[in-house]
Amino acid sequence: MVWEQVLKVFRDSIENDGYYRWDQSFQAFKREHNLEAKQRAPQYLSLDFYSKQRSELTNQKWYVLRLGQGNFGIFDETKIPKPYLNLDISTAENIEIDPKKSHIHMRRAFKSLDYSLKSAENSLLELSRFYGIFGSMVSAIDGSSEYQVGPRGLSTQRFDLYFKQIEGEPIKLEYNGQVELDYSVWTENRVFVVEAKSITRYGLDIGWHKMAFPSRRFVTQVVENGLKVNPVYFLRTRIEGKHTILVFVFTEMKFKDRGIVLNDEDRWELLKVLRVGIDDIDSQLR
Repeated sequence: MVWEQVLKVFRDSIENDGYYRWDQSFQAFKREHNLEAKQRAPQYLSLDFYSKQRSELTNQKWYVLRLGQGNFGIFDETKIPKPYLNLDISTAENIEIDPKKSHIHMRRAFKSLDYSLKSAENSLLELSRFYGIFGSMVSAIDGSSEYQVGPRGLSTQRFDLYFKQIEGEPIKLEYNGQVELDYSVWTENRVFVVEAKSITRYGLDIGWHKMAFPSRRFVTQVVENGLKVNPVYFLRTRIEGKHTILVFVFTEMKFKDRGIVLNDEDRWELLKVLRVGIDDIDSQLR
C-alpha cells in the first residue's frame, strides 16, 4: 500500500469537489505527509492502464492522474467518470500481409525480435511500416495508402485540461509537463498520432491521456489550418498464445479552447480496429 496512509488528506476535497489537486512536486508531497513511496514519481502518477491503479484508491472509487512536473489529481469516478478505456476486439479486421521479396537480412532481423524488451515497441512500429500495416490503416481511413512518417519524441506542453462531471459543469485544471509521441503517420491533411505498447497480455484498459496528450501537440495546425488528428493505439500483445498487433483508430480529436476534455467519451469512438498475427508475417522465414 502506498496511498493508504494519506487517504484522509484527500477525503474532504473529494467529497466536496469530486477531486483533490496537488500542485507541487511529488517529492514535496512525500515530505509533507511522510509518505513511504520509494520509487520514482511516475511509478505512482503516470499509470498507462487502469489495472495499474492502486487498490487503496480504487476501493474508494478513486483514481490518480498525473498533471505534469510531479503534480497530480485524485478523482472520484462516481462524480468524474474515469478516462480509461475498455476496448473490444471482437470487430477487429484481420490484415493479410503480402511477403516481401527484398531486404532478406532486415526481414530476418524482424523475425528474431525479442518481444520481452521495451525497445520492441520501436522495432514493431518500423516492422509495421515495412510490411504495409500502416499503409492498410491509412487506406482504410483516407482511401489511399500513401503517407509519410513525421515527428516523434518528447515535447513540453502546457494546456487546460477539462473533466466532465456526472452533474454540473466540467472542471478545469492544467497540465504542464512532458508528453511523448511514439510515432506519427501523415497524409496531406491528416495525422495519425500513435501511442505504442508492447506487453505480454491485456492492455485494453489504456488511459485516454496516452493518446490525447500527444494529439494536442498539433492543435495550432488543427485550429488554423484544418488539420485532422486521429489518435491511434498500437498494441502488441498475446492472444491465444500468439504474438498479435492490434491497431485501434479513433475518431478525430476535438479541442476545447486549445485544451482537452479528457473524459469525453465521444472521442473514444473507434473508426477501425485492425489485427495482425506477427508470427504469420514472412512465415516462410525461420
